[in-house]
Amino acid sequence: MKRPDTFDVCVIGTGAGGGTMIRELTAAGFRVVALQRGPYLRNQDFVSDDELTTARLFSPDQIETWRPDENSPAERGRFNYVAHCVGGTMTIWGAWNWRFRPDEFRVLSTEGPVPGASVADWPVQYEELEPYYERAEWDFGVAGDAGANLFGPPRKRGFPNPPIPERTAARRFGIGGARLGYHPFPTPMAINTQPYGSRAGCLYGGACSGFGCPMGAKATTLSVSVPKAEASGLLDLRPHSLAFEITLGKHGYARSVRYLDQETGGEREVFARHIVVAGNAIGTPHLLQMSMSGAFPDGLGNSSGLVGRNLMFHMVVQASYVIDEPAHGFAGLETHKAIDDLHPSDPSRGFIRGGVVIEANFPQKQPLAYALVSHAGYGNGGPAWGSEFKDYLRKFPRIAGAAALLEDLPMEENRIDLNPHVTDAYGLPAPRITHRQHPNDLAMAAWYEKRLLEIADAAGGQESWIPITVTAEQPMKGGSHLMGTCRMGTDPERSVVDRWCRSHDVPNLWIVDGSVFPTSAGYNPTLTILANAYRVADHFVAEAKKGAL
Repeated sequence: MKRPDTFDVCVIGTGAGGGTMIRELTAAGFRVVALQRGPYLRNQDFVSDDELTTARLFSPDQIETWRPDENSPAERGRFNYVAHCVGGTMTIWGAWNWRFRPDEFRVLSTEGPVPGASVADWPVQYEELEPYYERAEWDFGVAGDAGANLFGPPRKRGFPNPPIPERTAARRFGIGGARLGYHPFPTPMAINTQPYGSRAGCLYGGACSGFGCPMGAKATTLSVSVPKAEASGLLDLRPHSLAFEITLGKHGYARSVRYLDQETGGEREVFARHIVVAGNAIGTPHLLQMSMSGAFPDGLGNSSGLVGRNLMFHMVVQASYVIDEPAHGFAGLETHKAIDDLHPSDPSRGFIRGGVVIEANFPQKQPLAYALVSHAGYGNGGPAWGSEFKDYLRKFPRIAGAAALLEDLPMEENRIDLNPHVTDAYGLPAPRITHRQHPNDLAMAAWYEKRLLEIADAAGGQESWIPITVTAEQPMKGGSHLMGTCRMGTDPERSVVDRWCRSHDVPNLWIVDGSVFPTSAGYNPTLTILANAYRVADHFVAEAKKGAL
C-alpha cells in the first residue's frame, strides 16, 4: 500500500492570516497544502452590472445559530459577514487599514480589572509588531498620509501610496470635525490610488465592502499573497475543501486534516508535519471543537476550556445626515476621512476605551442598499411604502454618513460552541454563537452616537438620524470583525496558544487569525492579523532552520 504524501505544512484558510502564512512559508521553501472552503474566484468573477449580483458573500451553505445568553433559545440564520472563497473574507473587506495603538495591547495594565469582563494584556507589544505593520503596509500598498493622525501609534516609515482623493461627503465631514476642534485626516486604505506592483489603480466605483474587486486594486491575499505562493511551485491549493477534523497522532502531535470535497461530497484526508488553522474566530474554534478525541474530549487543544470563549465583535454605531449638495457617497471607497481625537480612553465619560470615527457610506453605497436601510430603521422605525418612503428615497443623492468603530470588551460567556440541535448541509454541527454586549460597550455606543450627530450638525446636516441603535434589548447578533475565541497568552491555563500562536497542548498546531486576539482594540483588525502572521511566519522559519520545530 502506497504511503500517503506528507506536506511540511497544511494551512486551513487563505484569508489574512492563512494567506500570509502560505506566501511566507512557500517563499522559505516549505511544501504547503492549503484547504479553503468555497471556490477559487478570479477578477472576472466579480464583474457585473448591478448591485444584486455584484455583492457576493460566497457562502450559500453557511448556517449559524445565535442566542444572547445560555438560557435563551438559539435563532437560526446568518449573523456574520464572511466569505468562503480563496482569499477568505479579505476578498470582500472594505480595506480600512489601521495599526493598533500601543495602549490597545495593554488593556489590563492600563485600565485594571473590569467586572464582568476578561480583559488581558497581549503577550506581544506594539514595538515588536511595528516592523511587521510596516511590512504589511508596503506589501499590500496601503494609501494614506502617515503624519496626519495625531493620535495614531508611532511609525518609522510612511505609506507606499498617496492618500485617496476627497469626495464631497468627506469634505463636509472634515469641515464638521474641524469646527468641533477635531483633526480630520485621510483614512488609510489598502486600495491603490495609483498602480502598485502588478495591481491597477482604483476607479472609485464605490463597491468595496461586500464586493470582490474586478481590477485587483483592492489589496487582498487573493490579489497579493496567493499568486506569489502559487508561483513558487510549492503550493497545493485545494478550494471547495471544508475541513471538519484535525486528527491526533502519536505523542500528542496533530497528524492530518480530514475534509469534505464540496464538489463531490466525498471525504478526503491530507497529512502534514505542522498544521496552521486560520478560519477566523468562528471557524477556528468550530473546527477544533469538532476535533474531539480521548485526549481532548472538549476539542483539540482545549485543556484550558477556553477554545471558543471570549468572542468579540466590534461595536459599530452610525449616523446619516442630509446636506445641501450632492454628497457623492455612492462613489469612491467605503470611507475617505477619519477622526481619531476621541479614541484615547477616558473613564470620566462613564466608560473605558474608545474607537475611531470615520466618514462612511454604509447606507448610501447603492440605491437598493439605501432603500433597504429604511426597513432596518430610518429614525429607528422608518417607512417602507408610500409618500414618506418616496421622500426618504429622494434624499439619496445628498446623504452623507459617519460611523464609529468601537472597542468591545471580552467576556468568557461570549462564545462559540457546537449546536447540539442544528446541523448544516453536510451533517456537521452548526456553530452556536452566544453573545451579548458588556454594559461598557453600550455606554460607549450611546456616547459616540451623540458625537456623530454633533459632527453631522457641524457639517451642515439639514437633518440627521441614527439608523440602528444597539441596546441591551436589541443586541448585536454578529459582525464582520471576528476576534477572540483562541486567546494568545503565556499561561496555558488562561490561554489557548502561546505568544507565537503555537498551541500550548499540541506542539505542531498553530492558530494565525483574529481568534488569538486577547482584546479587540478600537480599529479594524485586518492589518494586525497580517502583521502578526508575518511575525509568526518569521519565527516558524527561524525555528525550522535551528531544527527546533
